[in-house]
Amino acid sequence: MAEKVQIGNAELWHGDCREVLPLLRGVDAIVSDPPYGIALRNGDVDGHRSARSFEIAGDDTQDVGIAVLQWAEARQCPTVLFASPWKPWPGEWRNLIVWNKGGAVGGGGDIKTCAKRTWELVQVARNGAMHGPRAESVWHFPIVPADTADHICAKPVRLMERLVRTFTTGAVCDPCMGSGSTGVAAARLGRRFVGVEIDRRYFDIACERIENEQRQFRIAV
Repeated sequence: MAEKVQIGNAELWHGDCREVLPLLRGVDAIVSDPPYGIALRNGDVDGHRSARSFEIAGDDTQDVGIAVLQWAEARQCPTVLFASPWKPWPGEWRNLIVWNKGGAVGGGGDIKTCAKRTWELVQVARNGAMHGPRAESVWHFPIVPADTADHICAKPVRLMERLVRTFTTGAVCDPCMGSGSTGVAAARLGRRFVGVEIDRRYFDIACERIENEQRQFRIAV
């Protein structure tokens, strides 16, 4: 059974988002980085086994992301999803944003045959209007340094803040919130946030980060 924690205007759930989503109310938009269905796990980095072992929960299939999409589409909910260029999310999309991560990244497959992939894809659903000045399609944000990242796929808060600000106007939901970067971004913008995470380690980290950010926001106000 899913566990719910309320931190200020953030509603955080520990559980499977496929079970939690039907329980949610008052969500205006989805901004998330669901498992891509590419079975991402630790591997060889420059000819050596990655020092940090990891596995993304639910990444063997696209089932989780598809469930999120179906829930959002049924409610005509603006949706912003990170995606794999090799296995993008199905459906019609209004915008494709390229996140340029800079040169200090690895990955991209076999280092002997594949170019280093320094970018990541973000898909914006057709009902996801832009707010504010017209945005360009390539966004430049450096990655979270490995020695400070609290999740193997950590996203920069400034990137998440811009996505939330550009493509949403109300309460934001991240059904696969990981360590809570979307929630931190929502707190900085004074937005209500609903987050779901299945991994207990990351759920606890997200709760702590969001609580700390909300405290800073109250002090600033």
